[in-house]
Amino acid sequence: MRGLLIYDNEGKRRNEWFIRRLTEAARLRGHSLELVIYPEELELSYAKDFDFAIVRTIRPDLNEKLEALGVPTFNASLTSRIANDKWQTYLSMRELGVSVMDTLLFTNYCEAAAIFGTPFVLKAVDGHGGSEVFLVENEHKCKELLSLLQNKRLIAQRLSSEAGVDMRVYVLGKEVLAAAKRTSDTDFRSNFSLGGKAEICTPDADVKKTVKAVAEALGCDFVGIDFIRHNGSWVLNEIEDVVGTRMLYALTDIDAADEYIGYIINKISLK
Repeated sequence: MRGLLIYDNEGKRRNEWFIRRLTEAARLRGHSLELVIYPEELELSYAKDFDFAIVRTIRPDLNEKLEALGVPTFNASLTSRIANDKWQTYLSMRELGVSVMDTLLFTNYCEAAAIFGTPFVLKAVDGHGGSEVFLVENEHKCKELLSLLQNKRLIAQRLSSEAGVDMRVYVLGKEVLAAAKRTSDTDFRSNFSLGGKAEICTPDADVKKTVKAVAEALGCDFVGIDFIRHNGSWVLNEIEDVVGTRMLYALTDIDAADEYIGYIINKISLK
């Protein structure tokens, strides 16, 4: 089989090791991956001759265009569209009956403070990796952030009772590949990429049930589902479409690239 591996320039720069590992994993299984940079190097007329596309850039519209040509994408466009919009993630999870933090589409400080109290969390709906996630302690801070985040769609969210603690669950298909609990002593965000500490953990039955429900509803292939700790329970926070693997390689002997390639080949072969 021939597959496309699609990154943007910044993603390629940051993930050269993983790109090599994905390509090698495909080769060792008797298949090939061709790296292309979006949008500079990708002609859709060329893409239609490939058996699949691994899309590692955040462009749900690209996933949809490739699927319209008959090229299966990983992740699929439904996953990409929902996971890369925090407001849509919240609405979809509420509809699915999944426990999520109280969230509203941000319009002004007074409304958010009245509902959530202070401090509350302010997020750009398209932020990733802990970027564009802020703690709002007062109206002055809010005005500073709004100046920084001009023209961004924002959500406001209640601050969890155990700020600085979360869990990332890596999901391959409908199965838990691994999970890691992340903590930070210095920041309400616990992202590994921001210096948070991490250790492998075992999700409880409720988290596993949620993960399976989300994976089935969104047709997930390889994602990270992040939970935060609130009032003694794990509450779904975000879904990462183009999920990073540094924590997996740092903390486990799981070869995420090989697992992902094997999953893709098997899924296509079963069609």
